[in-house]
Amino acid sequence: MGFFDKLKAVKNAVTGGAAKVYVECDGFSFSEPFTVTVVAQTKDAPVKISRAYLKVQGEEEVEVPDVDVEFDSDGDVERRLETVRASHVTVDQEYTVIDAQELEANKTYRWEVEVELPADAPLIYRGRFCEHTYCAFAGLDCFGNDPDSGWVALA
Repeated sequence: MGFFDKLKAVKNAVTGGAAKVYVECDGFSFSEPFTVTVVAQTKDAPVKISRAYLKVQGEEEVEVPDVDVEFDSDGDVERRLETVRASHVTVDQEYTVIDAQELEANKTYRWEVEVELPADAPLIYRGRFCEHTYCAFAGLDCFGNDPDSGWVALA
């Protein structure tokens, strides 16, 4: 490994730039298992991973704008309008997609994961002040900053 190869490896470890990771989902379902595809595109250097993983979360989020809030400021009661936010994870699942291996440079990998939500998983809804959604997050567990997909809506 030459000097520039080592420099690339350090850059990739710090930035997570060794690969691009994507999540694809067709046929999201509450009643039966559905398939989530994890896609990893390696860049110009091989990537040693301890595993590839997929996280699936259901999350309820509430946001109420223009709430009149009172607070104490050195003995004086002050009021101001704020937006109040809260969230709660309702479903939290994690899958190991593949175990440790070295991914070749400049190659695209695709793995399919069968996901089944719990029987009591809340349905998706979007209201005026609250919503419940499902998202997936895929990543490559490797030295330094893991390349990942970020959270992607499933439906």
